[in-house]
Amino acid sequence: MKRVELYGRVRHAVLIDGMSRREAARVFGIDPRTVGKMLAYSVPPGYRRRRPAFRPKLDAFTGIIDQILETDKLVHKKQRHTSKRIFERLRDEYDFTGGVTIVKDYIFAARQRQREMFVPLSHPPGHAQADFGEARAIIGGAECKIHFLVMELPHSDACFLKAYPAETTVTFCDAHVAAFEFFGGVPVSVLYDNTKIAVARILRGGKRKRTQVFSELVSHYLFEDRYGRPGKGNDKGKVEGMVGYTRRNFMVPKPCFSSFDDLNAYLAQQCRKRMGDTLRGHRKTIGERFGADAAQLQPLPAAAYDACDK
Repeated sequence: MKRVELYGRVRHAVLIDGMSRREAARVFGIDPRTVGKMLAYSVPPGYRRRRPAFRPKLDAFTGIIDQILETDKLVHKKQRHTSKRIFERLRDEYDFTGGVTIVKDYIFAARQRQREMFVPLSHPPGHAQADFGEARAIIGGAECKIHFLVMELPHSDACFLKAYPAETTVTFCDAHVAAFEFFGGVPVSVLYDNTKIAVARILRGGKRKRTQVFSELVSHYLFEDRYGRPGKGNDKGKVEGMVGYTRRNFMVPKPCFSSFDDLNAYLAQQCRKRMGDTLRGHRKTIGERFGADAAQLQPLPAAAYDACDK
């Protein structure tokens, strides 16, 4: 069985980017029937492969290919290796006995992984940012620390937040499910910091390896996960500002509710009320500007993601 990470990539390529099933099978090196199964399930329906597929003829040479591609970054683009030239070098210099097709497919996937990503300064509609914040509240008569996840659509400044007793994988995913239902759709992308809930580790070249549960969430809702640069909080300054705004305006004085359900019902009401505000520099209300965001949101899946320990 294919890993959840691959499921999300294939589903996004076909369902969102419009890639054909045949092309997806070639690009990702899988059978067309497997592509069909991936489109039917957001996560592998049964046993999951724990190790990458074994390529007896190519695996011993992938390090050489990666080194050539890395060296090419320092060379003028007109003198960089083509896939055919790399194949010829493997064959003539390293006694590679495989075919040119598997080399080309590997290089295509490697170059896709190495594409440099930039965080845009403008905020096109349909994209979101998310971050956790902390505050103090009185729940059930006892004062405690609460953790709340804020999701904001920077184009319209619409926001949603939900509070929990702790910042965990389950609460992280549950807040996403609630936010998508509040907005009535799924953002095209969500920008995060490098939280360990979503990022298991950062690989060479800056590529993030998602956690298992977060990979399932992304595959279920098919949004693009983006990340700010380590130590550069201004990459997602909109949502960090919103964390402070909601704490100052929704949680002062200190919230006092009988349960977290009552607290979250109040916070959702405040988010709806804020839709009628007109911010400085704009002529339209947040709710009126939210229309452009709503038009770009992807539809919700038939069933919500089951945010729980499995």
